[in-house]
Amino acid sequence: MGSPRVLVIPGLGGHAALLTGVGSALFPGLRVVPFEHDQLFAEGGVEGLAEQALGRLDADHGGESPAYVCGESFGGTVALTLARRYPERVRGLLLFNAFGRYPAPGCRGAEVGLTVWRLLGDRIAGQLIRVSRPLGVPGTLGFRFSRKVLWSYLRHPQGPSAQYHSKCEAAVRFDARPWLGSVTRPTFILTGTWDPIVPTAASFELARLMPDARLHQLPGGHGVYFVRASEAGQLVSRWMTGVVERPPPTVAGLSRA
Repeated sequence: MGSPRVLVIPGLGGHAALLTGVGSALFPGLRVVPFEHDQLFAEGGVEGLAEQALGRLDADHGGESPAYVCGESFGGTVALTLARRYPERVRGLLLFNAFGRYPAPGCRGAEVGLTVWRLLGDRIAGQLIRVSRPLGVPGTLGFRFSRKVLWSYLRHPQGPSAQYHSKCEAAVRFDARPWLGSVTRPTFILTGTWDPIVPTAASFELARLMPDARLHQLPGGHGVYFVRASEAGQLVSRWMTGVVERPPPTVAGLSRA
């Protein structure tokens, strides 16, 4: 039997390169299966993306065996939904700077931003986001990072504007709080100490509402898992060692759509 798998679901841009680039340090002992969704729209909402993420897992040579599922930022909404609908396929959840509901002040700001986006159109809004990427360095990488980390971040593709916009809309509508208590798979939650993109309060809320969650913080911003991959990987490794192996639950009457 091969190494356990981790299905990696990246954030809004849909490219998993930042996660897979540090995969050996971040996911020790796990084989990374990336779910690249940069070309996908959220036409079926987060639920539709979760179905496609599960399809990626099915297509891997591990087949239908349970896997760890890692969701980064917006990818956490997909990971949570997958774990809710198909708990028997999830060995454990890893949520990096994720949210069950985007915090209220930021959500209102995001709604204003999406209104402006609709007025400008996908092409112009996408260009503005690409041009402003260097301004997001402190919030994503913090204030202490290597040139290699900076270069990787600046080169990381954003994904097509229309698809990005579609997932932004889905993120604002997403609210898992009514059902988070039913997601009983062991869950590892990681957040930076200062995150202007997804406020740390969102990770604390996940840890409070999920019955088998462990919260960890490292000094840094939204991309703390990338900047401090070795430290984060040590935390992941210790958490995996402490996860008590037990048969995944089944959900009576729930089947693939």
